[in-house]
Order: sequence, then C-alpha cells, then structure tokens
Amino acid sequence: MASVYTMIALAALLILWALVSARAARLSLGVPLVLMVAGALIAGNDRDNAVVGEHAATVRHLLEATLAVVLFTDATEVPLRDLRRSGHLPARLLLVAFPLTVAAGYVAGRLLFPAANGWLLAMIAAALAACDSSLAGALVGDDRVPARLRTALNVESGFTDGLATPPVLLFLAAALAGGYDETSGSLLGRTLTGLLIAVPAGAAVGFATGKLLSITRTHGWSTPRSERLAYLSVAALAFGTAYLLHGNGLVAAFVAGLSVRAADPDLPEDQTQLCHDVVLLLSAGVWFAFGSTLPHALRDLSWAVLAYAVLSLTLVRFLPVSLSLIGSQLPGRERVLLGWMGPSGLPSVILGLIALEQLTGDAARLVAALLAATVVLSVVLHGLSAKPMADRLGAPHTKGRL
Repeated sequence: MASVYTMIALAALLILWALVSARAARLSLGVPLVLMVAGALIAGNDRDNAVVGEHAATVRHLLEATLAVVLFTDATEVPLRDLRRSGHLPARLLLVAFPLTVAAGYVAGRLLFPAANGWLLAMIAAALAACDSSLAGALVGDDRVPARLRTALNVESGFTDGLATPPVLLFLAAALAGGYDETSGSLLGRTLTGLLIAVPAGAAVGFATGKLLSITRTHGWSTPRSERLAYLSVAALAFGTAYLLHGNGLVAAFVAGLSVRAADPDLPEDQTQLCHDVVLLLSAGVWFAFGSTLPHALRDLSWAVLAYAVLSLTLVRFLPVSLSLIGSQLPGRERVLLGWMGPSGLPSVILGLIALEQLTGDAARLVAALLAATVVLSVVLHGLSAKPMADRLGAPHTKGRL
C-alpha cells in the first residue's frame, strides 16, 4: 500500500511541477532538487524504501534499464558536424580531463579515507566524474554563451556517462571480489568479458537498425511516430542482445547509440524525442528514489565526507580541466566556466544506486554518504549558479560572438 501512496505522490508532484515549471526556472529551481526534497520528506522515513528494501533487486533492474536509455539517448544526441565545429575542446575534456578527474577523485578519497577499500574509492570517483549538463540547463541552453562552450559541455555530458560505466563496473567487481568464494581474477574476468562482448553487440544492433531506419525514411516507408518508437526500441534491443550473450547491456546501449549516429549522421532530432521523454519520466522516479535514501545516507555525514564532496566539485574537477586546456587559446573566464560546470547528476546517481544494491555494511554506508553529499551539493550549487554565470559570461558576447 505504501508504494501506491508513493506513486500517487510522485504523479501529483510531476503534475504540479508542470503548472509552475516556467516560473520555477526563473528562480533556478530544477526538478531534480524538487524531487530529491520530496523523496526525502515523503519516503525518507521508510526503512524499507525501494533502494534498500526487499524490492531492491527489482529496482536495480529498473535503474539499469533507465541508464541504458540515458546512455543510448546521450550517444545519439550530438551530431558529428557539431563536434567538428567545436574544435579541440570536447576531445580535451573527454580524453584528458575525464581520466584525470577519476584519478584525482581517487587520490582525494585516499587522503580523506585511508582505511577504506581502494576499489570502492575508485568506483565512486568514476561515478562522480560522469557529468550531467541538465543540472546547468540555464547555461548550456543560453544562446548568449559561446556556442563552442555549450557544445563542449553537451558533448562531455553525453559521453562521460558512457565512459564512466565500464570503470565503475570493473571497480565494483574488484571491490566485491573479496566477499566471494571465487577468485578476484574470475569475477573481474567475467566483468571484463561482459564489457568486451557488449561493444560488438551494441555496434551491430545500432549500425544495422540506424542504417535501415535511415533508408526507410529516405524512401518514405516509415512514419515519424513509428520511427520514434523504433529508436527507443533500439536501446532495448541492444541491452537485451548483450544480456543474452552474457555481455553488459549498459555498455551495449551506449555503443548502439554511437553506431546509430554513425550510420545516420543526419538523424533528425525529432526522431529521438520519445527517448528524451522516456528519460525525463524515468529520471523523475530515480531522483525521487534517491531523495528517499538521503535521510539514511546523510546520517553518516562527517567533515571528511563533506570535504570530499567539496573537493569533488572544485579541485578534483578544476585541476584536470585546467591541465587539459594547456596550449588552448580560451580566455580565462571561459576556462573557469568549463572547470566549474561538471555537475554530478543523474548518471552518477544511477551508477551509485546500482552499486549500493550490491554493497553492505561499512562499504555501503561510505558510498551512500559520498554519493549523497556530492550530488546534493552539485544539484544546489550548479543549479543556482548556472543562470548568473550565463549572464556574466554572455553579456559581453551578445553581439557577434557566435
């Protein structure tokens, strides 16, 4: 019965949000913040909440399905021509800043939690390195901000969740290996094999379906409505195919999205709109579920946890981005914007909740506390700072900059 009341509360919140969303946006209030608070107030006192209760395994599968659609949609979102126009910035952020951010997050964790399992610290560092530009929508959607910066942030957001997923799964497997009778090499080997199977499986599904849909669209054999449903089904097909082959469905969904875009560079944005709408709906449930864990997770809040959250959103992000921009011609304040705008949002939450479903004891409490503190701080700070930063950066560039 409690789950029915929770469903009613979530549905009512989404309807109420639709009524005031435009006005709330002027105050930099986003739906993640609203749903987090609502989840904490409505479901946070229930010890048998969805994430840690008896239905946790089922919720894990729902989280994985949600992340699969997120990964697929993000991978199809950025046209290759936009990447060429944005120059070197996306490559610098993805190939240099991202791995350095994971390494910096691990070092920060080691310094603050020397007794913790190193694989767990690496896992949480990788999960939090996945950026979510939707938390800074007021900035990345502002035409006054230089287009190269908006494109770079969107590309980074679209690809870092896919880049973060394999290391998170590998680090989690390594952390869990000590609790199994099988050897660490066996568990890690199966995890790595699953990742390797996922790549060709996702590529085959994505490229074949993307090419077929492109051909039928060209010849007028399909309708826009049927294509929107088909693209959502591609994510499910890639996920399911990899699962049957004992591969990782999350990585397969991401690779399928990349392959769809490669097979159909001119894919109309409207054709993936249903994917975006499904992501929006599913993410609302994830934010609400995450909020329900906050009262328990933040009970373990300490100065070290808070310090890690602050470092994760500042130095752990700023230093790698600064290093990746060495030799570039970006003005100082544009460097600051790229360094600051690395929000830890939906992908971090889903990856963290998937890990929590498999962790117990002190390990689960540490991961929950670090995830909760960092994401909550990111939702608040990045959400509230996005519009002021857009105003400050955009004002001098309003004419002739783009």
